[in-house]
Amino acid sequence: MKTFAIISLVVFAGFILLGIKRFGLLRSYSAFASKWDEAVPIKKMNLWSIVTLVVAFLLMIPMIDAGDGNKWQFLGFFAPVYLAVVAFTPKFETDPKQHKIHVFGASACALIASLWLVLVQHLWWVALISLAVMAAAAYFTKTWKTSYIFWLEMTLFAAVYAAVIFF
Repeated sequence: MKTFAIISLVVFAGFILLGIKRFGLLRSYSAFASKWDEAVPIKKMNLWSIVTLVVAFLLMIPMIDAGDGNKWQFLGFFAPVYLAVVAFTPKFETDPKQHKIHVFGASACALIASLWLVLVQHLWWVALISLAVMAAAAYFTKTWKTSYIFWLEMTLFAAVYAAVIFF
């Protein structure tokens, strides 16, 4: 199961680094959707959406597996599902209907991933360490004001990846 998590991490981190190199550090992970759509137009699809879906589904398997025997195991299914909801709304910046769905999906994903860390993995402290690391990165890159949502998102992603890979 760790193999799926590692592949997901490599795809996710690589895509983010490529996005930052190409477009700079944006205010959130989702803000890269419109940039990728302009840079790599795909008929009726978005590269950002494709990558986000791949990341979500590869992460779902180890998150569910990590909760084996826990009554909250289903959270490992729903956090990636809501990330997929986010992936299906790449035009959230210009489409009001997509905006509502996107914000709901992103909020639900963050909440459920946090609950999964606490209730399933009992690793709330990993999230705190991740927050400290991301806060330091935001501070040293002088992007804590302009990209604080991005850094909060990366905090949760890093904590979840750490939980499924190392614990």
